[in-house]
Amino acid sequence: MRAKPLPPLEELKEILGYNPDTGIFTWKKQVRNSVEIGGEAGCVQKYERDSRIRISINGKLYFAHRLAYYMYHGVDPLEKDIDHKDRDPLNNKISNLRLATRKENCANQKIRKNNTSGVTGVLWNKSKGKWEAWIKKVYLGCFLNKEDAIKARKEAELKYHGEFRSRET
Repeated sequence: MRAKPLPPLEELKEILGYNPDTGIFTWKKQVRNSVEIGGEAGCVQKYERDSRIRISINGKLYFAHRLAYYMYHGVDPLEKDIDHKDRDPLNNKISNLRLATRKENCANQKIRKNNTSGVTGVLWNKSKGKWEAWIKKVYLGCFLNKEDAIKARKEAELKYHGEFRSRET
């Protein structure tokens, strides 16, 4: 899915202030009655898997992390995702944001709620009575103990995902 283009940078900087150390946006200009100059901009919107901060500008909603990257670096990340390194979508500090492909961004996901091993890509195979490890549809092996399966998965994460690998456990 392609993101919508962001407003011109000059216009954004007239309307919004962005603190890269805190990740917080403030209003520099009163764009509607409900906006207070100096007040925090944006609101948290809940989605199926997480919550995100969105900011309304000229009647259109924009994700705060995309605006943060754009305002700090001066580059509209239109064709790319913005990845939250710590996987906290509410943490929009510039040190937590990085440009990523969709594939890289997906490699840095939180562990799923239905996961029973506590580690992404490691599962118990009931019929074999062993732990299995998988990454990107690549079978990494069957292991007598969970620790060996986790080790195989972590080594594969480094190989396949590099800096975008999961940092869980």
